[in-house]
Amino acid sequence: MMEQEKIFRFTIMGAGRIAEKFCDAVNRISNMEVVAVASKSLDRAEQFAKKNLVEQAYDSYEQMLKEADPDGVYIATTPNYHFELTMLCLDYKKPVLCEEAMLVNAKEAGEVFRRSKELGVFVMEGMWSRFLPHNITAKQWLEEGKIGNVELAEINIGFPAGNDPKNRFNNPELAGGAATDVTVYCFELMTYFLDRPIRDMHTYMIRSETGVDKTEQISILYDNCIANMHASIAARLNDDAVFYGTEGKIVIPLVHYGQECTLYRDQEEPVHFQDQTENGFVFEIQEMVDCVRRGEVQSKTAPHEMTIRCAEMFDQLMGRKE
Repeated sequence: MMEQEKIFRFTIMGAGRIAEKFCDAVNRISNMEVVAVASKSLDRAEQFAKKNLVEQAYDSYEQMLKEADPDGVYIATTPNYHFELTMLCLDYKKPVLCEEAMLVNAKEAGEVFRRSKELGVFVMEGMWSRFLPHNITAKQWLEEGKIGNVELAEINIGFPAGNDPKNRFNNPELAGGAATDVTVYCFELMTYFLDRPIRDMHTYMIRSETGVDKTEQISILYDNCIANMHASIAARLNDDAVFYGTEGKIVIPLVHYGQECTLYRDQEEPVHFQDQTENGFVFEIQEMVDCVRRGEVQSKTAPHEMTIRCAEMFDQLMGRKE
């Protein structure tokens, strides 16, 4: 008789809407549960725990790690706390799944992943879109050469966040701006679909009145292919990806959270893929748990290098020098 798999116990740092989606996803997977949540506000943590049926609530992240002793931690705070909290989790040798953008500069990224490897503790940025079935399907089409050589690629993601300076998107102190909320998707998805050496990269950015980056363009030159990414928290964009090849194209609407993609080949009927998953977080969560149970320190689909390259791109975008 096979031994039943042990329940994987999560704790959550942060009590916002994204953490609610995480709770819902965990509840859809067998042998997993969220046992505690922490926020800087105990009242907010308690309200979250009551609403999402989480047993314990804390106003201290460290106390939660000590007392709840989780198998893994999901960090769902604003990006300005990600480095500090990831390092705290590593101090307690707790595996981490951290929301994007996980780290805002290459120095922090280097420190986190060096520590992860030294301790042998799993760490992954929550780039959940890499695990969505429609994006996996589109990547397979690209790798199988369904549209021939990819000549041009583009990803466009944007929405108007408004002008309220207290809004987290517009607040520099919370690491607001397009880069950490939108451009991260563009870049980490483009480098997923086109997993090849980058020959050159140029970045362009417009700042808002509050000083955050509000609209940007990233242009990458690969061998025989040009990729352009547009991101904005000031304008509504198509939220899509298109890959143009010598024998057709692939279109992915709602690339970072959708459920479908279409392959168009010259003089052939289009091939459409449609997924029905209700909560796409389930895939990245399962990936983390599987990796931790195998004793791995990183995911092959969302490896440390993905986050490091994105952090280096942030440095270039912001004009930060090494």
